Amino acid sequence: MLIEPVKKNKPPSIITQGITDNYTDNKSAGKTIGSKSPSGITRKGVDVEKLIAIDNGALRIQPMVAAGWGRQGIAYGPYTRTNGLAFAVLLVNCHNTSQSERIESIKERLHRWLIGSETEKPLDRFWQWLKSPQKRWTARQFWWWIRTAPEFSQYFHVPNLDENLAIGWFPQEVPENPLSQGNGFIIHATGAENGEVWTRVGENMLSAFKGLKNLQTYYIVVLREKGAAYYAASVPNACGLGAYPNMRPIAIDAFNDDPQVYAALYQSVLGQIGFRIDTRVYGTQVAEIPALTTWYGTAQAADSLTGDGKVDDVTAERGGQWQVWQGCYQRTAQGTIATQADSVAVLDCGSTSGLIHLVVETPTKANDVSLLWRVGDENNYWSFEASSDRCRLRIRENGQWETLAVSNVWFLQPNAINSLQILDEGKTFSLYLNGKLVFNKRFVDSRLHTETAIGIAATQPNSNLYFQALEAHPPVVSIPQELDLGSPWEAKGTKVVIVDNFVSPIQDLAGTTTNIGEKVWRREMGMGAIALTGHNSVKVQASRKYPNPGRTAYTLPWDNPNFADLEVDITPPGTSRGQRERGRGGLIFWQDADNYITVNNWLDDCYGGASISSFFYLNGFEELYDAVWTNVGSGVRWGVTHNLRMIFDGMNYMVYVNNEPVLYRALTDVYPDAVKLTINRVGIVANWEWGNDTGSTFKNFVARV
Repeated sequence: MLIEPVKKNKPPSIITQGITDNYTDNKSAGKTIGSKSPSGITRKGVDVEKLIAIDNGALRIQPMVAAGWGRQGIAYGPYTRTNGLAFAVLLVNCHNTSQSERIESIKERLHRWLIGSETEKPLDRFWQWLKSPQKRWTARQFWWWIRTAPEFSQYFHVPNLDENLAIGWFPQEVPENPLSQGNGFIIHATGAENGEVWTRVGENMLSAFKGLKNLQTYYIVVLREKGAAYYAASVPNACGLGAYPNMRPIAIDAFNDDPQVYAALYQSVLGQIGFRIDTRVYGTQVAEIPALTTWYGTAQAADSLTGDGKVDDVTAERGGQWQVWQGCYQRTAQGTIATQADSVAVLDCGSTSGLIHLVVETPTKANDVSLLWRVGDENNYWSFEASSDRCRLRIRENGQWETLAVSNVWFLQPNAINSLQILDEGKTFSLYLNGKLVFNKRFVDSRLHTETAIGIAATQPNSNLYFQALEAHPPVVSIPQELDLGSPWEAKGTKVVIVDNFVSPIQDLAGTTTNIGEKVWRREMGMGAIALTGHNSVKVQASRKYPNPGRTAYTLPWDNPNFADLEVDITPPGTSRGQRERGRGGLIFWQDADNYITVNNWLDDCYGGASISSFFYLNGFEELYDAVWTNVGSGVRWGVTHNLRMIFDGMNYMVYVNNEPVLYRALTDVYPDAVKLTINRVGIVANWEWGNDTGSTFKNFVARV
């Protein structure tokens, strides 16, 4: 009998050169994985439902019918782990609060789809859908809705997923669960606060910050021989992120050491409650950064704390000379030990630090050790203390101690390597022990935030407790040239051309003239009314009993067809939750009756937060479930005025709330074949969004070019 030889799988070839993939080669859905990038590197990964495409200069990842990890993503490699090997991605995630969940009944969903935003009769809307290019996605969308409708739960399993995006270095080309492998960013859905940025530190997920908005964002992971450093960036004033061309140090991992890794990004779920929203990846870059090949990377002060002699006998690797205020520290090959009680040593970074990290190797029992920061002098500094049985946060101010938090839930692990970490934004800071957020809260406290020194402290001498690898990074650092994938889209008007302070007497807004620009308002659409109040404002003529009857827009003629920068102050009706008041006020950019885009706030008793939503009426049809929105937490509140600003060039738009960027998209991010709109009119809108406005007030309308 002839015995066939056993075929062995050939191990993948290690890639030694860096790669850039800027997605300039169009690929139809399902044809991307396995193709070659323009630089000749094979795009690896997985695309079970054949949905990953390339168009308009970006990778497109579309919503899957069946959610789950290991089904959709792109990977490059494998690479050998080395200090300074970095992976950078520039993308806009589908929706940072994407979750896998069930929707309402299929009957209710289809009824809403048929009647849409109630701006036209259902039969007219149906005929417009038949002529619309959007109909090509409808069958898949309906199948997705059927699978997630509650009446079909016995036939289709819907996994419980609150994490939607993973980016970083993984030991497998297709990681089974990115939350338990590698060095990666994970985007976690938080609901009202939109997205939460996690990074993997050891076996835990470190929560860097909440409130991640739906913007073009850089995610950068720089490997070390052991662990990694995490960085992120976007446009100026974006919550939690550095402002391009700078990046913000987010976290340090000192544990993971997979020798062979893939640079990859994976999605488990895209969109929420049955809305389709694509992820767009504008570029990926793998490069070894010579300037970051040291163990401390971008740190402005760092010391391995190993060697011989007293700690202050040796200049730190970065940051200059140590000062020992009291006690004594001795360097050893394993780390620095305190040889006297109440030992304190400090190192001046020269400027404020945004991320401080310290490794502590413990014996069976550890006395209090402290990581000091915002250190001014011996009488003014903050102290993050940890021992075998507790953690404590204290501040010493003008020589007096104040304890802000203490708990025995968090403590140093015995006979282990422990990671202490501080993420400091100046006004707020967070403390971490082994990747866990200590005290389960972020502290809002700016005391001593301009001080520049860091330090270590120990209450008792201990020859078996070692301080190791202290590093402090600036609040932001420059994105290395090797990782620069271009600027996120940003544009702002510089010349005011229209201002309306709504000073006319009480009357309908239509027919009145703006203060600056001498443009005349007209009611563009809708059965409702917006009228002047006599108090430098206009108000939607509606109430809880009689809400505004559907989408109502008032517009002005616009002389620049390629760009408009609009802002207005909006006060939603009511004063608090539970009054049945609804806010739906916003802005509109109008080409013609068949093509326009609206953006509005959404505030309602039925949800614990608020959002900013954008809707697209294109080619005579509006697919409600292609709306793109972002949750803004308490950024929009009943009875509290907020500034809403939107900048639109006919293709790209950015929305701001109180000067914070919260939402970016290009029309081609939503529809691949979208064409640039001509902006012929601009104005304000009381929109329909699962309910109608009950009396929002508008003030200070300003338009720029």
